[in-house]
Amino acid sequence: MSLLASALYRDGLAAVFSFGAILAVSVYGMAASTVLIFGVVANVSAAVGAVVMGRFEDRIGPKRVILISLTGLLVMATTLLVVALIEPANITTLFWVFALIMVLWVGPAQASSRSFLAQIAPPQREGELFGLYATTGRAASFIAPALFAVFSGLFGDRIGIVGIILVLLGGAVALVPVKSPAARARADF
Repeated sequence: MSLLASALYRDGLAAVFSFGAILAVSVYGMAASTVLIFGVVANVSAAVGAVVMGRFEDRIGPKRVILISLTGLLVMATTLLVVALIEPANITTLFWVFALIMVLWVGPAQASSRSFLAQIAPPQREGELFGLYATTGRAASFIAPALFAVFSGLFGDRIGIVGIILVLLGGAVALVPVKSPAARARADF
């Protein structure tokens, strides 16, 4: 179950960056020449998020960090969707603000996914599990792009973000029942 959950939400994380530039230009009015600058700033934002939430991961555990990060991503993606639908005069500025807050949560979700997998991997099978982690991620890599295409095709580019939201939400829901090692140890008593 944890590999399925991570494959889903990691596909959503990849879609945030893959389709962010398309949405920035076609929906939020960003100049094409500014997209590269935005991409660099977005990657720095994701790195800052990973460092900050890494401090919390030691106390609350990687699963909680992932779920908090996915919640932050879902809230910001929904906010961006609403902003796109109401089309305020300062839509590009709002995209910069909300999209950078959104990608702040990508770094922690990615980093904590690996440490969570390391914690739940059975001893002596870590390599096998990390191989499956990579394989399931690639196997699921079509879901968010397909849903983005479906929603964009049916309702226009601005609604394409709903496909990404659904994949992130599906990954979060699938992750909830996965037991962390600490929870399994408590259940054994």
